[in-house]
Amino acid sequence: MGFTSKTISFTLALTLTLASFLFVGNAEPSEDIHVVNHNLRSDLTALCQKTTNPKLCLDTIQPHLLKGVITPIKALDAEVDATHDQTVKTMDVIGTSLAKHSVSKSLKDSLAICKEQYQGILDTIKETKQAIANNDLSTAKLKFSSVLSYQGSCKDAFEGMEKEFSFSHDSDAVFQLGGNCLDIIADMEKAMPKPEVPTEPAPSTATTFSNVIGTIS
Repeated sequence: MGFTSKTISFTLALTLTLASFLFVGNAEPSEDIHVVNHNLRSDLTALCQKTTNPKLCLDTIQPHLLKGVITPIKALDAEVDATHDQTVKTMDVIGTSLAKHSVSKSLKDSLAICKEQYQGILDTIKETKQAIANNDLSTAKLKFSSVLSYQGSCKDAFEGMEKEFSFSHDSDAVFQLGGNCLDIIADMEKAMPKPEVPTEPAPSTATTFSNVIGTIS
């Protein structure tokens, strides 16, 4: 079968039309995604710059950018999760050290204190997560402040035993992450609208006269 000029023209026009649809359909979404990801990274960088350890903040929250838009509350939730994971890691080190038969009594006592304190951190993180889910920043701040207290109590148990404090790096990471969480909460509180302070009404004329002793003529 031969092809007429009309058939060839129609086929060529159809091919160009389909190509143009494919080009438009593929170009726009990729450009939008690029812009959105850039904006998200910029917002996260600005948020983390206000924390105790900006680099640690970026490293622990940035992977969550792939899961959708990162709002401050989601960033806080991600950093709390990172604190939880680091706490579990530190507890594993403590447990391994406690299991050694060569551990001295003084070191064993210090490790036992830390094990108790870090269990307290895990319990507090669980309560903090619930407060975050309820958008209760004041409770989250109160609860998470105790995370740093627990971490400090463990560190104090190794005072004068710095060489035996084998997990000091892991302990410091818990402190840095906990500080980041509190910094994010503080920044979110600043962004919240301040409640209006009610103004006291001016005293009425009747009230003013009632305080005057004597008869007014």
